[in-house]
Amino acid sequence: MPRSTTAAATRKALVKQAEQQAATRPRTKARQDKPTLSTRLSYHLNERLSHANEITGLGVSGIVEAALAEYLDFLGIPADAEPPRSPDGSRPKRERTVKSRTRRAKEEVDDVNVGPRITRQTDNRLTVACLDTATGPQDILETALKAWMRKHNIPLTRRTPGT
Repeated sequence: MPRSTTAAATRKALVKQAEQQAATRPRTKARQDKPTLSTRLSYHLNERLSHANEITGLGVSGIVEAALAEYLDFLGIPADAEPPRSPDGSRPKRERTVKSRTRRAKEEVDDVNVGPRITRQTDNRLTVACLDTATGPQDILETALKAWMRKHNIPLTRRTPGT
């Protein structure tokens, strides 16, 4: 048997054995119940978010969580807020942020997709805030991030070395 065929057969047997062990192994970590907040940020705000991550070390999700918590407190949304439920028990749909119409190609649009994970409590508060203010989560998140970065002295642009 050629050398490459032997190696491939051995690898295939090892992969099959690992799959069998993984199927019988109990899960040690519980899945965190953290929904993903999919949103678009402007290029400049995304750069500031990356810079804030480098300065604070909180991570993107930590910064978004802290910014939303401070801003929702400012709006007066209680920490235990629950969005109203419809008769069938489902949550209401949040307002959507109006997409800016552009005639540019999709590659030229400066918005960056971001998907931080936030706690269920913050997600509920964000839904209540969207319903109260009749704005979308993207607008609320951008305002919250800008306010948080201003409060924590995150500069508008990174300083280049030597200046």
